[in-house]
Amino acid sequence: MKFLVFIAILVLGWYVMRWLQNAEVERRVRARTADRRTGKAPQARQMRATDTIPCSRCGAYVPSDFPTACDRKGCPFPGVG
Repeated sequence: MKFLVFIAILVLGWYVMRWLQNAEVERRVRARTADRRTGKAPQARQMRATDTIPCSRCGAYVPSDFPTACDRKGCPFPGVG
């Protein structure tokens, strides 16, 4: 009897996982269809490249937009916080 209950729980879990996956696929299809109707490009993760500059003290490269200090004494960049 315990074995049948275990199998029933596994089957139920499998159906729940399939339902969740299908719901996610359907959500993505609806979003894509809505983007086509409005003429907007699909929203994708966009990464922006930034220039870096080396620390003259330790040689670590830091973003040139917002350089942050390393932990070494005499670092030319301002500390955070």
